[in-house]
Amino acid sequence: MKSLSGNLVIAITALAGALTFAPVRAAAPSVTIAYQPMVSTGLAAKQPFEAWFVFDRPADPNIPGYAVPAGATMRLTFPKEFMPLGGHPHLEGALLYGWPHGAVPVPFTVTQNEPDPRVVVVRINEAISAGPPERPGLKAIHVRTGELNPASPGDYSIVVQLINAGSLSGTFNAVAHITDEAVPNIAAYNQLHQGKDEDWQRVKPGMEASLPIDFLVTLPDSSRSSITVTPTGDGTFGILSDGKPVGSIRTQGVAIELTPEPFGPGFSRLGIFRVRAKAGTQIGTAEIIASLNGGTQYKITLVVE
Repeated sequence: MKSLSGNLVIAITALAGALTFAPVRAAAPSVTIAYQPMVSTGLAAKQPFEAWFVFDRPADPNIPGYAVPAGATMRLTFPKEFMPLGGHPHLEGALLYGWPHGAVPVPFTVTQNEPDPRVVVVRINEAISAGPPERPGLKAIHVRTGELNPASPGDYSIVVQLINAGSLSGTFNAVAHITDEAVPNIAAYNQLHQGKDEDWQRVKPGMEASLPIDFLVTLPDSSRSSITVTPTGDGTFGILSDGKPVGSIRTQGVAIELTPEPFGPGFSRLGIFRVRAKAGTQIGTAEIIASLNGGTQYKITLVVE
């Protein structure tokens, strides 16, 4: 297996992680694995596995995800290098519309297979429809399992079997990239918007985006620090942790204006910061790209129309 450096930069978007995927049959949808946005250890060696399994649907909420019938199951079979935790491990997850905190409100269970604890089963108990932008259908599944990641970094194949899942049904091999240590992680923090999607917004020229853009920074091997944003003078912004640079924010595409909005010390100590986005006069698409040094990257899309 190919060893990965602890300083590896892993780029993620709202619906893409650092993973390659080989479907068993060409007609089947593809799946990728992304870092769970709220943790930095989910794909690190010797840490409990926690990640997103992301389906091949764009982040744009106007593009439907997958409709899933009641009773569909996702069966995950981990290779022998993943060690089951003893006792009664805490398993949990979320069915997602494709952005952080955009949970699909249907009941489901996450269980460990009794004969083989390296098998984890997610069962969806009610049907999921692919509806309007606010509820575009299933695009990702967040899973925290009872497996400990391998001790050695590298690429490990996880078998993903979707059963009684309509157009999603099939068996796939997904390769999880395990790093030798946890990485700094950044992602949108939609929790302050009552579940609305700030990741992909549409705005008229010269107008401000209706939702402010909140990011959550999670740094490994350190307690929560005060996260702030400061202009750098070249049109970008620096992300600071207790005054020390840890990342940056920039834009690309059509011109937009970003303005940091101060949070109170409570949010700042939780690692959350906010920027406002205002469209310029040009029609087109802009991206807001937040990156952490030696860690992940996250993109917000703003469509000016």
